[in-house]
Amino acid sequence: MKHASTIILFLFLLKGLFAFDFFFAQEVDKRTISFQSETSLTLYQDAEIESQATFTFALEQEKPLYRMIAKVTYDGHKQQLSTEALSLSLFLGSVHLKGGIFTHPWGSATLMHSVDILNAQDLRNGILDDLEAMKRPEAMISLSFYGETGTLDLILKPGFTPTYLQKEGRYALLPAQFATATLQEMNTNTLKNIGGGARYTIRHRWLDIGLLYFNGYNPQPGFENIVFDPNTFAPTGVDLIYTRYELFGIQSNMVKGPWNLALEGGFFLSEDREGTDLGRYNSKWTYLAEISYTDEKTNAFYALAYQGHYILAFPSNPLAVDMMASYGGKPYANTVAMAFEIPLKREKVTLRLGGTYQIESKGYVLLGSVAYAISDDIELFTKGTLYGSASNIDSLYKSWKDNDSLTIGLKAWF
Repeated sequence: MKHASTIILFLFLLKGLFAFDFFFAQEVDKRTISFQSETSLTLYQDAEIESQATFTFALEQEKPLYRMIAKVTYDGHKQQLSTEALSLSLFLGSVHLKGGIFTHPWGSATLMHSVDILNAQDLRNGILDDLEAMKRPEAMISLSFYGETGTLDLILKPGFTPTYLQKEGRYALLPAQFATATLQEMNTNTLKNIGGGARYTIRHRWLDIGLLYFNGYNPQPGFENIVFDPNTFAPTGVDLIYTRYELFGIQSNMVKGPWNLALEGGFFLSEDREGTDLGRYNSKWTYLAEISYTDEKTNAFYALAYQGHYILAFPSNPLAVDMMASYGGKPYANTVAMAFEIPLKREKVTLRLGGTYQIESKGYVLLGSVAYAISDDIELFTKGTLYGSASNIDSLYKSWKDNDSLTIGLKAWF
């Protein structure tokens, strides 16, 4: 905590120095340098108290021909430095070229997605109320062409970053049968794992429609070359592999006044087209519908979403990855989510509440938060998370049922 106090004091001093012209000369171009600190205490259901301190430095330089963004975060609890964004964008008329490490969203919905596949998930902190905060930034290049009625978005990924696979801890994701096994991970950031795709979006009055194609890898790992203990038959070693697939998808937005209807759907064509490789994921259909309402007077936002998928050639072998990832051995899964955000007290107070219910497993998560803006650059917040399941079917919600928590913290911007 002494280190955290020193850094916070240093950042407060920096805020005063930025007020003087001699510290940073005025530039004709737009340059933004910012610091953000977030300190918090979290109380878990099992009475464990966890302190957290994160510090984020961001630099953005923008000129008519380019934009450069650099954003890094230091996690004081984990003593870990991570890159959230490091990119360079070039603007050549109606053509935009961007390269570096960043997140790039696909899809039209707000609460959930079925075709947002360019970045892997990061669930090391559980389920959050911000989809972008649960993504791993990846190296990629995007080339966009903007027209009067449409946009063409091309993506190239020289390799890919897999989903974080936590073996232990509060937010462990590894299946129970592999908890004690030694994992052999493959190198995914090589050109032989190159991926790429395109999205063409057509705009017509109150309707946007996007057609998508992507050829790359599922960031969720599969398993092969499993070694078993001869006495207990428990897995002792396993190689992690990843499934290449092609996505043929569609997204749309229909806006009428304060109402918005977002639709997403797609077909994931697996490299294991016959569904005979137990370690690779099979082909599947995905679908999503979301309706939202924004109050123009209060800026309050309300949304309700439904998402699901259906897996083809679903296996019955308990060691097949599709079976291990399923809910109760079913080839389908359906989830409902809702959320609302209400600004109060002239937007000094923001109330957020959201929830997800997984139908087959009867698993759920509830998220709530209240944020109070003490000033333009200081915010006090509290948030709570509740996991659970109304059945004995294995699910992430059931595994994390002891992770109910209440957090109080402070954010500051400099």
